[in-house]
Amino acid sequence: MEEINQEIFTKRESKKVVLAGGCFDIFHIGHLEYLQGAKDLGDILIVGVNSDDSYLWCKSRKPRFSEEQRISIIAALEMVDYVFVFNHRTLKEAIEIISPHVFTKGIDYKNKKIIEEDVCQQKNIGIEYIGECKKASSSNLYDILFSTKGGY
Repeated sequence: MEEINQEIFTKRESKKVVLAGGCFDIFHIGHLEYLQGAKDLGDILIVGVNSDDSYLWCKSRKPRFSEEQRISIIAALEMVDYVFVFNHRTLKEAIEIISPHVFTKGIDYKNKKIIEEDVCQQKNIGIEYIGECKKASSSNLYDILFSTKGGY
């Protein structure tokens, strides 16, 4: 896995670039389907992973796995071409810098106003919503695995 560098901007001329992002704390099937769906939209998939600090802002709790662990899992996935950690509340700055053809969000954001929408509109970047409505979540998986009640 390479860091994002100038190469991506030269490849961009002939390739469709997709930007996805998320916390990816306890990796599950919903994450996998989201990233595969994002990759299916283009040639180059770049994934932003929330830093520990931005995770805390998003979820109002600390992540169960560090940003280093979370980024290692995402970087190991075959469909991911580039991965980076972002320490902001949104991916607006990454959208400005990378200027992907498509920005993706999970389907659970479809009927909500997303913070990155204005920068996507300004730069004529398509927004695609991917996946099924919360068929899995890291919080639910954690509760199942570590419940004192046990079982599923």
